[in-house]
Amino acid sequence: MKSIGISGVPGTGKSSLAKKLSEELGLEVIELSDFAIRNNLIISYDRDRDSYIIDEERLVKAVEEYIRSRGPAIIVSHYIEIIPRDLLEAVFVLRRNPVELIKLLEARGWSKKKVAENVEAELLGVCTANAIEELGEDMVIEIDATSKSLDELALEVFSILFGEKPTYYGASIDWLERLDNESLAYVINYIELYKE
Repeated sequence: MKSIGISGVPGTGKSSLAKKLSEELGLEVIELSDFAIRNNLIISYDRDRDSYIIDEERLVKAVEEYIRSRGPAIIVSHYIEIIPRDLLEAVFVLRRNPVELIKLLEARGWSKKKVAENVEAELLGVCTANAIEELGEDMVIEIDATSKSLDELALEVFSILFGEKPTYYGASIDWLERLDNESLAYVINYIELYKE
């Protein structure tokens, strides 16, 4: 097996799922942002967004070397698309109902601006679109993590990885269609109110 990619906006459950899969499969977890910071693969710090600007080219080279020397891993990031396709078995993009995501990120104490930016990315499926554009639709599988337990998510990933159930590749979750009018209006108003 090659490495497994896990993507999605913050709050979708990437890190928890990666840890669970790591325990079950015996694979190491590489969180790209943490890996970049630990290995000084950053360009600068963006105070407005409260995040580091990653040197993607150096990060990719370092991850490639790491995997080639240590074996497959579970790679976690909202920008998983920078990892070369030939290193990956599949990329699972976790999605979460934007209404639930607002509550979850606010409970973490995030600024409303940062919550709005991430909820907008979830509403529009940005992580999925980026992964498909760089890696191909046949590599990307969306999973709706809304209200699912960690065990349910892990079971769904294992079922897909080991071929026990058919999978739909590419974009399959469209919150603009799935959300009822009231929920969609709430999410759009939240984004418009706090994003700028």
